Amino acid sequence: MPMLTISGAPGLVYLNGRLCGETGAAAMPLAPDGVQYLELRPFDMDSHGAVLRLTMEDGRLKDGVTGDVFAVQWPDGWISLEIRKEAANAPEADPVLLASIEMAGGRYLLVDEGGVPSFGRDAGEAFFLPVDGVGASTLRALPYPGLCAAEGNCANGRYAAILRADDAPEMLHCAVGPSVELDGMGTITNVEAAGDLVGHASVCVFAPDALGNYAMRSREPVWQDGAPRWPTSPGDTALAWLEALRYGAWEEAAGYLARPVAMRQLEQEIGQFDTVTEIPKDGSEGVHWGVLNMAGPNLARVRRLSFAMLRQPDAQGEWKIDSIEF
Repeated sequence: MPMLTISGAPGLVYLNGRLCGETGAAAMPLAPDGVQYLELRPFDMDSHGAVLRLTMEDGRLKDGVTGDVFAVQWPDGWISLEIRKEAANAPEADPVLLASIEMAGGRYLLVDEGGVPSFGRDAGEAFFLPVDGVGASTLRALPYPGLCAAEGNCANGRYAAILRADDAPEMLHCAVGPSVELDGMGTITNVEAAGDLVGHASVCVFAPDALGNYAMRSREPVWQDGAPRWPTSPGDTALAWLEALRYGAWEEAAGYLARPVAMRQLEQEIGQFDTVTEIPKDGSEGVHWGVLNMAGPNLARVRRLSFAMLRQPDAQGEWKIDSIEF
């Protein structure tokens, strides 16, 4: 029988009109098929309640959920719902002018609006750049008609953006990270880290052609730290293999297997997935990971993988995957 747990905004939970307790307090059994109704009544009088229609089929959530709710369908019939608490309205900060520039279309402003930079001639046409925690910044013209560049400090290190300023403002590209570089011709170079265990990254170059048309010109794989951080434990080896699959590093992925010839078959059995996630501990021994697929804007499904490992040291680590149970 499928079980439902709820976390998030504190309150009382009702399932099909019956009080089940507080959020996070207990698991609730669900009928494996049919429609069921879930209601949250928050303790906070300033928060809104929620009523959800859950459609079950063969013990699984058939459709997604709506509103500020996120659902994860775990293995073994467990469904977790997170009801996100509404963020409190923060006091609005006064806009701060970071930089300005005279272009053919007029005077364009780069403004800090609560930590996020906006660009335009006035508030009516200005748009926000995808940058958080903006700091000291500059604007400068580029050697192409109607184009300028913004660059400066931000919460993630540095940012650089190519902006059109010959009439209505437009952003052509924006890069954020600790290694963003912008040259005098408007070429942006950035090392984009994959955020994985071993340290994959890509050097991305975004540059104009002779007419000032911007596009990604190259993307070269590199190691984020200059060399790989090979896994040292059975669990990390299984994680590194899954991340290499997702990254498309087939040769590296085969190197984590005790029998590399099984690589293609295993890849086909697992299929495509969006990310790797930890599986909640259930007392079983061994190495377990979950592959997560987004089944909708507010619904994720997780598939459990169990790994049998062998100690077989080589240049890529001490452990190898002997077999996988799906």
